[in-house]
Amino acid sequence: MKHFVFTTAVLAALLSSAHAQTIERVKMTDNDLSCQQIYGEIGQMDSMIAKASLPAPGVQVASADAGSNVGSQIGGAVAQTAMAAAVAQNPSGFGSMFGGLGGGLGSMFGGLAQMAAQTASAQQAAAAGAAQQQAAQAQQNQGLVAQQAQGRKEHLTGMFLSKGCKMSDLQK
Repeated sequence: MKHFVFTTAVLAALLSSAHAQTIERVKMTDNDLSCQQIYGEIGQMDSMIAKASLPAPGVQVASADAGSNVGSQIGGAVAQTAMAAAVAQNPSGFGSMFGGLGGGLGSMFGGLAQMAAQTASAQQAAAAGAAQQQAAQAQQNQGLVAQQAQGRKEHLTGMFLSKGCKMSDLQK
């Protein structure tokens, strides 16, 4: 559980920093660029568009961590049921010495285990919901970055052509 919360916090920090990026379509220094520099920036915009088209991280991690605790919850429920059954079926020994105390303790521990499982489940659901919301926000931000990079690329391509640049003249 602590690992899940830590992972969610790290993802939140990374995803919130991703939205701060803004790509200007036109820069004041664009007319000073050489054909080679324009071509280089077009390549950068292509890589940013490709990077932004990748799926946003977070949802897969959150769902995998939330699902991994299901086994421990089931194991806890099985142990709780076995303990209650053992107390109910064993009237001799410790249980009979204290009368109904053994059954009372079993149901008390069972109730506590159930409350703990419900609390953990609610916390996981809340964390998973937050992670999904952050992943959706990151995906939206990636779409915005891709759109801005595409606009810059179109502007640079227009400049490349209007300056009379040729692919055969570029240094490779």
